[in-house]
Amino acid sequence: MKKFIFFPVLLILILTGSIFSQPVPGEYKKIDYIRVGPEQLASFVDQANDELRAVYQQLVDGEELNDWRLYYVRYPGGETSSYNFVSIVSATDLDAFESIFSSVSVAPYVPSASISSIEANHEAIVKTELWKVQNALLDSTNDYPSSYMTMDYMDVAPNKNPDYLMLEDEVAKPIHSERMDKDIMAGWEVYSLLTPGGVGYGYNFATANFYDALEHIEYGFTNEIINQAIGANANIPELFETIYATRDQVKVELWKLVTHTE
Repeated sequence: MKKFIFFPVLLILILTGSIFSQPVPGEYKKIDYIRVGPEQLASFVDQANDELRAVYQQLVDGEELNDWRLYYVRYPGGETSSYNFVSIVSATDLDAFESIFSSVSVAPYVPSASISSIEANHEAIVKTELWKVQNALLDSTNDYPSSYMTMDYMDVAPNKNPDYLMLEDEVAKPIHSERMDKDIMAGWEVYSLLTPGGVGYGYNFATANFYDALEHIEYGFTNEIINQAIGANANIPELFETIYATRDQVKVELWKLVTHTE
């Protein structure tokens, strides 16, 4: 049986509580993937910044939702992707989504209290997903969301779910914390897909990585950062073998923030 050098180091970190003091947030995400035609792009963004943002801000101010963000899909772009905008709503419980998005006469990303004219700006809602936040590292000193986000979609076999989440917590999290200390990353979250699902869907987990500058996406799991995060004796090749054995990385997309609630 293989013995990994980095696990004793991680065990020490866990016992001392030096890097795992941040609790797992009890939060849910509703993600809508939207396709907007080229001729409607300008009007869609204008209405999102005005009417739609105002409605979401009222819901956040009333503590019915935690926040709302709208992203533009930068990569992949064009015909490669079936959607070019992504709406992400956060709440502390799933019932909030059921009550706020109950109307069948408006688009799924539009709250029922909003104006129906926003619906006319899109060609299609490609899909809607519900996610649960399993882990997170967030910069509490930053009042605004980061300009860029990469969404890494993962396919994890059901019998490997605990192993995958353990590796995200015990390996990825301290490395991302080191990246944040170096100001080359602004935040990180791990999501598990609640619905839809099934073996044919393609993925069941995702990691969201937040960056203040586009150039920061270049600095990933370098040997220097890994050694600083989990110890100079880490067996890096075996570390990556262990990570790859727990999940398949289905795809990675880069999204740029368009508008958001305060």
